[in-house]
Amino acid sequence: MNLPVYDVVLLPAPEQYQLSIIISRRLERYGTDFTLADGERYPHLSLYMANLTAENVEKAKAALTGIAAHTPALSLEATGYAHDVEQGMFEVGYEKTDGIVRVQQAIIDAINPLRTGLRARDPVGRILADWLPRTSGEARENLEQYGYDEIGELFRPHITCTRFKQRYHKADTAALPPLAALSAVFLTLGLYEMGEHGTCTRTVFTTPLAADQDMIRDSTLFLTGQPACPGA
Repeated sequence: MNLPVYDVVLLPAPEQYQLSIIISRRLERYGTDFTLADGERYPHLSLYMANLTAENVEKAKAALTGIAAHTPALSLEATGYAHDVEQGMFEVGYEKTDGIVRVQQAIIDAINPLRTGLRARDPVGRILADWLPRTSGEARENLEQYGYDEIGELFRPHITCTRFKQRYHKADTAALPPLAALSAVFLTLGLYEMGEHGTCTRTVFTTPLAADQDMIRDSTLFLTGQPACPGA
């Protein structure tokens, strides 16, 4: 059964959402496979990916609504620009807090029972049915149990900004916004249909986290004096 792949994600506050798009656009000059754009390829932080039937999409939406209602907004510090030189992905890394680990686990507990089989491909294009026998350790255990490997020790919170056509290419990060401006309050939980390269191409459902209003008001502290969208 050829089912769509869905991505359960966190969406950053508007300033950092737009900065992710700006970074993606600036990197186009190096030759890239995709550019983030609102309404086409949405900036996001992935928590779990799975094949879902139409019926189970509705169950997933209900489960995510319940999780969001009991999950406070997440303040995450941007820890660095990262380039996977083997696969070409260019990312903004975020700290792995107890809060984001808990929300990922709650999502996995709710959505994993709803998934159908194994995704055909992972975000870098590997055929998972062929790749699974070649993995080992936690990656293999996660794929076998959850159909998704980036869980536990392998969970690396990040926003992927683009993918270089020349996978080993090195970008000049000095030309990109300062990391302090990318630290973010994540206010929204979403379910998206996935496209190539791990992109989110269609909004299926979004729901706000149980945000602390003081946290929202004080989110500009993360910018440490930097403008929200420096040098667009």
